[in-house]
Amino acid sequence: MAGMTWGYYTDNQTGCTMTSGAAQANRPNTCFTMIPPSGTGTIGANTPTQYSLNQNYPNPFNPVTRINFAIPKQGLVTLKVYDVLGREVKTLVNEVKTPGNYSVDFNGTELSSGVYFYKLESNQFSDIKRMILIK
Repeated sequence: MAGMTWGYYTDNQTGCTMTSGAAQANRPNTCFTMIPPSGTGTIGANTPTQYSLNQNYPNPFNPVTRINFAIPKQGLVTLKVYDVLGREVKTLVNEVKTPGNYSVDFNGTELSSGVYFYKLESNQFSDIKRMILIK
């Protein structure tokens, strides 16, 4: 377009891209575009070298607790919560994840007090931990 000036800026650290244009000096037209990262994991020196499933915190909890886990290579990841009878009560994660450290909040508002188990599975890895919901 004649008379248009454009500016383009990408912040590689945050993934934020900004494009601006102006038809006249006194009428700027600015557009911000957020490009979300493809995963929540970190790449580089912080990439985990092994799978891990950490104990939830806080434990016991009411009604929300956080579960942290690490994935060293890309693959389908499932994180599910079970009651003491082995019945699945909630699927927290069921998707392909890239290598990285992840954190998931579990809200037990709709469940009764008691012992629950959460199980992480990815590729050939599987681990299970116990948590206690107190209301």
